[in-house]
Amino acid sequence: MAMTPEQTNAFKAGSGSLDLSILNLLSIGALIAFLFLWAAWGLSDVWNGWSNARVRDAALGRFVIRVVLLLLACIWMFAS
Repeated sequence: MAMTPEQTNAFKAGSGSLDLSILNLLSIGALIAFLFLWAAWGLSDVWNGWSNARVRDAALGRFVIRVVLLLLACIWMFAS
């Protein structure tokens, strides 16, 4: 639902003339960056466990599939 002109003016007055589309891009960019950082951290952690034979092959595969699906779903839902 789009904002009314009164709501847009109130937002700009409260935020110091910040454009709504810039805030939208910043928040989506922060979400995607956080997800990629989380995925890299998780993959390095699982890889370390797999290389030390503490994590099974199937668990590594499941993790990679879940992360790829999560990233694709979030990019599809939020960044398109």
